[in-house]
Amino acid sequence: MQKSVLTEIVRALDKKEVRELNKWLHSPAHNQRQDVIRLFDFLVKNLPNGDEAAEKSKAWKAVFPSQPYDDAYMRQVMYFLLKAIEEYLVFEDISNDKVQYQLSLSRIYRERKLEKAYRQAYRIGRENLENQPLRDNYYLRNKFLFEQDYGQLTNVVQNASANLQETADALEKWFLAEKLHIAYAMLAHRSVYKTATYNDGMLSEILRYCEDKTLLEEPAIAVYYYAYQALTNPTEESFFDKLESLIHHQEGRFTLSEFRTLYVAAINYCVPKINQGRLEFSRRAFDLYRKGLESRVLLENGVVSRYTFGNAVGAALRNKEFGWAEKFIEDFQHHLDEKERNSIVNFNQSRVFFEKGEYAQAQRLLMQFEYDDVHLNIIAKTMLLKIYFETDEFDAFESLLESLRTYLQRKAALDATRKTSYKNMISLMKKLLQLNIFSKAQKDNFRELVQKTNPLAERDWFLKQLERR
Repeated sequence: MQKSVLTEIVRALDKKEVRELNKWLHSPAHNQRQDVIRLFDFLVKNLPNGDEAAEKSKAWKAVFPSQPYDDAYMRQVMYFLLKAIEEYLVFEDISNDKVQYQLSLSRIYRERKLEKAYRQAYRIGRENLENQPLRDNYYLRNKFLFEQDYGQLTNVVQNASANLQETADALEKWFLAEKLHIAYAMLAHRSVYKTATYNDGMLSEILRYCEDKTLLEEPAIAVYYYAYQALTNPTEESFFDKLESLIHHQEGRFTLSEFRTLYVAAINYCVPKINQGRLEFSRRAFDLYRKGLESRVLLENGVVSRYTFGNAVGAALRNKEFGWAEKFIEDFQHHLDEKERNSIVNFNQSRVFFEKGEYAQAQRLLMQFEYDDVHLNIIAKTMLLKIYFETDEFDAFESLLESLRTYLQRKAALDATRKTSYKNMISLMKKLLQLNIFSKAQKDNFRELVQKTNPLAERDWFLKQLERR
């Protein structure tokens, strides 16, 4: 029984589902076997204690205490329980989706040639579809299915008005939305896995077709059209403007999971713009983080990843939104994974203290920080280096600089570009320490070196030190 489909499903049930399944299994309409009920009770009680506690031999003793073990019969009982649970899950899924429920009911009435019942079920289904808030692919798909089903009525009632054009239009919109959605997903996957290859098929024709029609008035089509175009044509900023506007004005029109994808697409567009010095995109990225977090869109199952948490704080600090950053850390720390919560909170609080110039508080937290994430450790050490330099603690600065150099040498798995960037930073920090601040020629040469060194972390900080000193 270990690692079986049955145990996997039972383990995934919540308390409410266990209660409802008990009622389901005790109903003769769904189950007439007492051994199935006893097996379900055994699994619910024992699976939390581990797979070993729910072995087939132990389950057999609980279900058939006075009979010798029969593996074939045990498998049969497991099969009947699995089928009963699956039927319950399907029933619940359809029953909870009012649109899908009415669509199924309409089909049943149509096939039974019950015209009056059919028209009522169809009308209620269409009303449910239009009244629910989603305008995503779910909406377009069901709109097509209703049109298609109504077209079948001509087989029952010969004088029913044909709706072939409506069916064709609904199918077209659903297809276009799905194609653009998948095209964006392929693009996003390629950006992470450079070796991934995909055949775009008729995508170029679809993009042109969407431009020539009024199809971009359909939210499900528009969001992925603009997301795809923005990321493939970053210099045409009007695509991003449209995507950003849709995100800010289409809340509730998409599922949280899909809306999260759109937020990430918009934020990813902003990142290279910020790296190019376009500070207005720093503000736009911050607004996206702020709204996405405050509306809980950027949370997944109530959890915020440490990367999203840190990026949100970073976006706030770039815009001098210290108050928001502090309140965010306080309000959202409980949404972090408990195992890493303290480290991530301390790390991000130290960033806030550093940007506010409260170096003593930042240094206190950074000295306690040690994390298994290489990049976070390097960022923490870099902040300490900047604090030491700006507070003239040059001995501590030189010691930590050498420690960081050794640390980078040991991290062979570190991305080559980032590693080079950090090595360049260390090299320039050594030169900065030896710089004669009273020599205009040396300062000019150093400024030129900073500006032409690539890749380089902390370029702005180096330039600021020339002015400060």
